[in-house]
Amino acid sequence: MISLRNVSFRYSEDDPWVLQDISLEIPQGQLSVIIGPNGSGKSTLAELITGLLEPSSGNILVGGLDTREHPPHMRGRVGLVFQNPEHQFFHTTVAEDVAFGPQNLGLSPEEVEERTERVLREVGLWDLAQENPMKLSWGQKQLVAIAGILAMEPACLILDEPTSMLDPPSKKAVRSLIRRFRDRTGCTVLWITQDMEELVGAQRVIVLNRGRIAFDGGWKELLGLESLLQGMGFQRPTALELVSFLEKRGLVEEAHLLLFRWEELLSW
Repeated sequence: MISLRNVSFRYSEDDPWVLQDISLEIPQGQLSVIIGPNGSGKSTLAELITGLLEPSSGNILVGGLDTREHPPHMRGRVGLVFQNPEHQFFHTTVAEDVAFGPQNLGLSPEEVEERTERVLREVGLWDLAQENPMKLSWGQKQLVAIAGILAMEPACLILDEPTSMLDPPSKKAVRSLIRRFRDRTGCTVLWITQDMEELVGAQRVIVLNRGRIAFDGGWKELLGLESLLQGMGFQRPTALELVSFLEKRGLVEEAHLLLFRWEELLSW
């Protein structure tokens, strides 16, 4: 679905490199989490994949097409949800904002109306369809922004720290929503975060640090690499520290039960 071949990026020849020599192959339908500290290049990578930016060197293919010649965001192939949902609002009602993307894809009015109602019901905001999105709560704004992208039914969905300003129940609700959408459509999902707990259950974790790939593998393996995490300013989730504490005191059964419940609660 997505192929990055030796991709590097900087904003001008006088600027430092934001990304350097990134090569990735992401298959259709995979749910990958991209994590890294501030300034590691996560958001830039997202904008490169969508075609909002062009690589300084290297090539990016989405669905076999070069993003320089066929910007994915212009064809509805890739949808990007920004960290700040207000950056995606264009109209004065929730329904109009959600309908904006499908309309630009050239769908019939009937199809646009059907998709708009369906996704608003999926995110639980159908009753607010005629409200001004700017007057909603932050969590509701984020759901409107996500709904607008889901209504386009992209083959790839990229979410740039969509839960960073939400409370834990809202974070879980958003992840569940994205999981259901992926299960229904088979879309590829790239979830960008700095929250270690949002790795749990992901099929793949990609770590960016200082513009390079520092890790590419399973989430359990990454959580065991304490020196790597500490070098980026990350700490293992508190639950895992408690599991280790219990195991050291011989409470193995209790530790395993806690780990099971923790994974069950947070897993994608």
